[in-house]
Amino acid sequence: MMTRAIRVLVVGCVATASAVLPIAPTYGDEPANGAHPLDPQKPTTPSVSVQSGPNGVTVIIRVTQQSPGTSGGSSSSSSVSTGSARSCRISVDNIGIVLSQSPWYQQGLRDHPNHVLGSVRCDDGFFSSIWIPIGTPSGANVQVVFVDGDGVDPVAIALELLNHLPIPDIAIEANPSIGLVALPSWFWIDGYDGSPISSSDALPGVTVDVEIEPLVYRWSFGDGTTAETTSLGQRYPAKSDIRHVYEQSSLAAGGAYSITVEVTFTARYRVNGGAWEALEPITRSFSDDYPVQQLQSVLTGQRQ
Repeated sequence: MMTRAIRVLVVGCVATASAVLPIAPTYGDEPANGAHPLDPQKPTTPSVSVQSGPNGVTVIIRVTQQSPGTSGGSSSSSSVSTGSARSCRISVDNIGIVLSQSPWYQQGLRDHPNHVLGSVRCDDGFFSSIWIPIGTPSGANVQVVFVDGDGVDPVAIALELLNHLPIPDIAIEANPSIGLVALPSWFWIDGYDGSPISSSDALPGVTVDVEIEPLVYRWSFGDGTTAETTSLGQRYPAKSDIRHVYEQSSLAAGGAYSITVEVTFTARYRVNGGAWEALEPITRSFSDDYPVQQLQSVLTGQRQ
């Protein structure tokens, strides 16, 4: 017999946060050793994380269990299944008195504060005990995907993709190319048109997509003046809506002002083509030097 270690990813997108998790039928007080019916010898207690997003709540559950009919022993990291759509639901378990006093249950409460014991059940017979954060809403459309024993954390994959997105090397352009005191300088962004930027990664049973989109551009003109826009500006000869008038030359600033634009992108991810969920926004900064000169009057000889 060979024991297979598997990881199970449960992703549930819940339409509203007002729903209450259903209560599962009460477990009997047997077996007398207080173990959970899932495995009388070794209860399964996977990790659970709950993330709120604009599309509801995503419940991510990672479970390790033995394949039916196998005995204990060393685990294998081979893939059990690439996963197909399953109908699954999570629920809070109504446990009996003996089980509530069992050592593993009491230890589980200490290890998982603000959690309740629950379970996930699927129509294909899959079952696992889980610790559910208090306040987690219930919902249909829970998806279970079996992946290899190395485990897959979709959020970790999404963050890794986020760190390697091909964000263009934005250039800051200006007209005139050398600024003049008391006259407006027009600025715009070159090398990026503001379109969403995306990437994806496919692993056995799990495909993660990540997408970012610019939210705001924060400009710093080098003389202590800043501006916040949602525009990239307009290329000359169009009249750009990003403009600044300098009151002093850049001589005291080393010959040129350091112009910086800080771009904040909203970020989101999805698993297996499901609903999009929010990630923390990311920020990237781009800089360039911009010389500004003072116009000076030049006296000439008196005309006869």
